[in-house]
Amino acid sequence: FFRTALTPDMPARASDLATNQIYMAHFAVTDVAANQHVSFERYARGGDKTAGAQGEPVYSVWLDAWRVEQVAPGEVQLVASTQGENGVVSIDLTLDEQGELLLHGDKGLSQRGPEVGNANYYYSLVRQQTSGQIVIDGRTHAVTGFSWMDHEFGAFAPSLGAVGWDWFAATLDNGAVLMFGSFHDNQGDSRSLYGGTLGYPDGRHFALGQDDVELTTLDSWQSPTTAIRYPARWQVRIPKYNLELQIRPLVADQEMRVSIVYYEGATAVEGTLDGQPIQGRGYVELTGYGETGPGD
Repeated sequence: FFRTALTPDMPARASDLATNQIYMAHFAVTDVAANQHVSFERYARGGDKTAGAQGEPVYSVWLDAWRVEQVAPGEVQLVASTQGENGVVSIDLTLDEQGELLLHGDKGLSQRGPEVGNANYYYSLVRQQTSGQIVIDGRTHAVTGFSWMDHEFGAFAPSLGAVGWDWFAATLDNGAVLMFGSFHDNQGDSRSLYGGTLGYPDGRHFALGQDDVELTTLDSWQSPTTAIRYPARWQVRIPKYNLELQIRPLVADQEMRVSIVYYEGATAVEGTLDGQPIQGRGYVELTGYGETGPGD
């Protein structure tokens, strides 16, 4: 879910439709066994209650029937459903809110560039116990596992000369977690790390500095639909913490063909931490590659 303010100072208006908030939601499912990825998008104004967000009396964010809301103390429900090309696609998941908390940057304030004020607040809840069901193309799958929730709010502007970003998150089988992102220029070359956190199984968390992460692209993939070429396999080295990883998409085509085209999807992760072999699962988001107009 994304919320954007239209103006900081909205004049008083009597209409129930008056709003300075626009909401957007993206919904995607990757079916690794079927080598399939589907994505959907909705927009709504905040004024008529079609979309909104609240913290009290219970936490709730919604856009039409897509929603995440508290349903019991310490539990939230994530629901979305739509009609895909080959049938209904939906999720109905219950998440335990008692996940591991990561405060990125300086106690949650994450600097996005050298410019004064170019920062936002950013935290994650990781390893949230999750259960429920996923329907794709009319097939229902009971699922259990762990979820990763990100929440960012505030300013967010790429550094000068950057046109997009590469964002990575991973949970590893030894209990460690990793998040980092870097801006890139119009040639796809990494320009600057804009934030990162490495969490250890014993609860220690370390903010990653500008020179801590070495990201190397090993392969690329070109979309047969939009002809956009994306990075598709990576080597990550963090020498300061003796961490080396190889990251690859679990499905090649995880392009989000929505109003602004980008790439986001599930990844497999393997490597070593302190010389010990590790594996895991993750997510990658790639923006600013090629022409990013409508995907349909």
